[in-house]
Amino acid sequence: MTQQNPQYKKVVEYIMSEIENGSLKEGSRLPSEKELCEMFSLSRQTIRHATGELEKNRVITRVKGSGTYVGDQSRPRRKPRYRSVAVMLTYVNSYIFPPVLQGISNTLNNKGYSVSVSFTNNDIEREKRALEQILSSDKVDALIAEPSKSALPNPNMNYYRMLEKRGIPVLFINSSYPKLDMPCIRLDDEGIGYEAVKYLISQGHRDIAAVFHCEDLQGIRRYAGFDRALRENGIVLDPEKVIWLDTAGVSDLDPLMDYITKRISTATAVFAYNDEVACQLIRGFNRKGIRVPDDISVIGVDDAEAARTAEPPLTTFPHPKAELGIMAAQKIIEQIENPLMKRDHLFLPEIIVRDSVKNLNKEEK
Repeated sequence: MTQQNPQYKKVVEYIMSEIENGSLKEGSRLPSEKELCEMFSLSRQTIRHATGELEKNRVITRVKGSGTYVGDQSRPRRKPRYRSVAVMLTYVNSYIFPPVLQGISNTLNNKGYSVSVSFTNNDIEREKRALEQILSSDKVDALIAEPSKSALPNPNMNYYRMLEKRGIPVLFINSSYPKLDMPCIRLDDEGIGYEAVKYLISQGHRDIAAVFHCEDLQGIRRYAGFDRALRENGIVLDPEKVIWLDTAGVSDLDPLMDYITKRISTATAVFAYNDEVACQLIRGFNRKGIRVPDDISVIGVDDAEAARTAEPPLTTFPHPKAELGIMAAQKIIEQIENPLMKRDHLFLPEIIVRDSVKNLNKEEK
């Protein structure tokens, strides 16, 4: 009688095949023990036997407090060559980036790293020039980058892959490029869109409009959460009430206010892509005699200073600005010293309720 293959070997063979076909790359995180148990309908003991065999053969590495990763972490930790990190952000004057940059710079400086900063103005040509400069100087240990127009096709992917081939780790913040397997620290944008709509529904709103940025993945993800929350609550999404704006439109809504108000004329609430858009909407509504929140409620994202001083103060979701910068610096140092330490992180902010959303439930009583 032929002896059956031990159950644990099925797990070993699966993981090895995923590595061989490229689905799991060096530094990729394995599914958790619980996920593998459910995937194969096996006990934790059997899963641990399988991962133990792979670890013994230096195919995978367990990292305490983090997870299990493809590759051999027993190799010596890399020493930074230049103690220099490049930081490439989109805007110099945005309300988001000064505290983010300060968090990055302070943390890296305290660890003995110098920081060189460039700004792309959310333009792919300027991004290209910044990446070319980093590659030509070849005197940085890593790059922290915010992508330019991350929802659109981008010709600069080869520059990021060249950095990867040179052993220069890249960490994205706020968003990332789907075609690149590189870690990212960002807000849970889909979760924010979902929670924003849930809150509006809890306040009695069902005719809900939205204004999104079409060129960045943050806008696409926030739309996905917006759509999911509507559907879960039995509300059919009205595409007429979803306004998509490019970078220029987001920065100056004034020429578009007639168009926007016409499109969303019956809505009782609007979810704005960020606080910049939300505050412009409030000012534009005020000029047209549309009162916030009596005639229409507005909700934003970021908790910018303008959100607190708006009339009325804006209900919003906070961006963890300085905290995100500090974490980005810590994570990039981990990657410099150990290429296996590629970890994403999602911030899950809670809503800050102010006066820009009207409770329609009170009117019904």
